Amino acid sequence: MKSKDINDEISRCIIGMLISEPFYAHFLSGIVRNVTTEVATAAVGLNNTKITLYINEKFFLKELTTFSSRVAVIKHETLHLLLKHLFRLDLKKYDPKIFNIAADLVVNQLIGKWNLPNNAVTLSSFPDLDLAEDESVEWYYKKIHDLKRKLDKKKRNKSSNPKENNNPNTSFSSESAKTLEEILSKGTHSDHSKWGFSKDNLKSEHAETELDRLIVQTKERISKDQYDLLPIEIRNLINIIIEKRNPKINWKRALKIFSSSSRRTRIKFTNKRISKRYGTRPGLRVQRNQKIAVGLDTSGSISTDELNLFFNEIHAMWSNGAEIEVIECDDKVQRTYDYIGEFPKFVNGQGWTDFNPVFQHINKERNTIYDGCIYLTDGHAAEPTTKPRCNVFWVITPDGTIGSHLKFGRVLQMQ
Repeated sequence: MKSKDINDEISRCIIGMLISEPFYAHFLSGIVRNVTTEVATAAVGLNNTKITLYINEKFFLKELTTFSSRVAVIKHETLHLLLKHLFRLDLKKYDPKIFNIAADLVVNQLIGKWNLPNNAVTLSSFPDLDLAEDESVEWYYKKIHDLKRKLDKKKRNKSSNPKENNNPNTSFSSESAKTLEEILSKGTHSDHSKWGFSKDNLKSEHAETELDRLIVQTKERISKDQYDLLPIEIRNLINIIIEKRNPKINWKRALKIFSSSSRRTRIKFTNKRISKRYGTRPGLRVQRNQKIAVGLDTSGSISTDELNLFFNEIHAMWSNGAEIEVIECDDKVQRTYDYIGEFPKFVNGQGWTDFNPVFQHINKERNTIYDGCIYLTDGHAAEPTTKPRCNVFWVITPDGTIGSHLKFGRVLQMQ
């Protein structure tokens, strides 16, 4: 196979997965691919904020000699993403090499019919550790870490007391120990050098949010029967992500409070209706559109998790048919844009909070008719003095502050 065929071969592997495991194939369509020498084998990680699959061309085409092993490696890396292993490696808490082994033990149980490379780490690699199936990364980490501690103790004893080297009572030469030493010295087919991020790393938090979006989007693309083919571990994880992303407010009901004579209408022909005048098809359907100004608090007191919570609510409003103009604001309006179904890659702000600039913006835009303003905030600001020319619906974070300073409309605190 020629060098230039690497991307074709990766695509061929993904198409091969599409037939029997469509979820993984659809998911990979949203992941950036990077054929590079940055990694020695294959890896997943971040390139700025983009979730990326890295593949070393020589490894993929020369060392992996079968189609099945190539698919296995791609699925292996995909599983690391789905299980969020690259975000779970806390460098302050875990030995990264041991964590890598533990993560491989988890995903390699889920490879299925594909053939892993010979140097893959599996439960059988450690026959005398009594490793149970379907355990967590943390569970396997403890087992392997305990083994490494025994290895380290053995090495210290050898260096401090050479006479003990030949004493059978102090030897430590189990098959598992030998395997661990070999893995630590030579590595495996999976490169984890792109893992491990600070909890305060905004890029990684944004990437994890984007990963959640891709996972949920992938589930929506496949049928229920195809979804049920996934291992229960993956389905449970996806259900948790979906629950986390669910809006906390019933926006179909809440948006009705902004119904007014200013709501715009559009006439649409549709074969689903019969004309009342002529009794024929197509008939007419009146579509009512709502223009909602969403004040988005981007001040320094708003955490990344709260911003994710806000955008979950914005997406739910949009899904219920509202036309959304987002107004990012801390002590001033930072930027405005129409929400079109995708979370932005960044928000501007981090200053102190002032509610007035959003209301001033609404009043200034005389050519735009707003059916209402929904303000997403933690409520930590002074009472606004500018009254907007539309109803206001204050939506406050679970730990935010509500009170009489939130004027001009209803107040709801998320649970």
